[in-house]
Amino acid sequence: MKIALKLLGSAVLALAATPALAQYAPPQPPKGATAYERIPLRDVAGRYVTPNLGISREEATWHVRAALNVAALSCRDEYERERIAAYNGLLREKQRVLAAADSAVRGVYKVRYGAAWQNQHDGAMTRLYNYFAQPTAQAAFCAVAYDVLIEASLIDEAGFESFAGEAIARLEAPFLDFYRDYDAYRFALAEWRAGRVVMPGERAAPIAVASAGPATVWP
Repeated sequence: MKIALKLLGSAVLALAATPALAQYAPPQPPKGATAYERIPLRDVAGRYVTPNLGISREEATWHVRAALNVAALSCRDEYERERIAAYNGLLREKQRVLAAADSAVRGVYKVRYGAAWQNQHDGAMTRLYNYFAQPTAQAAFCAVAYDVLIEASLIDEAGFESFAGEAIARLEAPFLDFYRDYDAYRFALAEWRAGRVVMPGERAAPIAVASAGPATVWP
């Protein structure tokens, strides 16, 4: 009996002496992510520097079109047919406001970059489409895109630009949510490696990093 108690006591002492790093499994990345994801930096206000930060009304309108184009092409679920039909309807019914937004965006690049505007514009649009195609937030993005398309079909062309200003924030929200979750994972992993256990719900304080360049530039 004494031997058993002594062995039990030794086991308890050994467990107590085990570093926290060895007692708990390492934090895991958010679902669908790897340990080496690349996410945007934050600006001095703590906002993630994405292609949709600090854009004009015309840019917001064009970015909504880009986001919904990605959704129509890449979202594969039970709403696929309805989403594609709604997107094609958007192109028909909002043709003039979308063309005006496209022209305005091109004008910004012409003023900003002069003779080099076309390459700069094409590169930015490629990055914009790639942004909305990020796989780590696709499920949530596709659901939001469906709702936005249905709502857009009920809005006349004159009101679409105002609608787009609100819609772009909704379309981007799944990606920003993922970035916050991933930052929390990186914080928890750093703490785990340092031997400190991060309790559920604990989050890292935002690290502000000044943005260098136009907000529409996506790394």
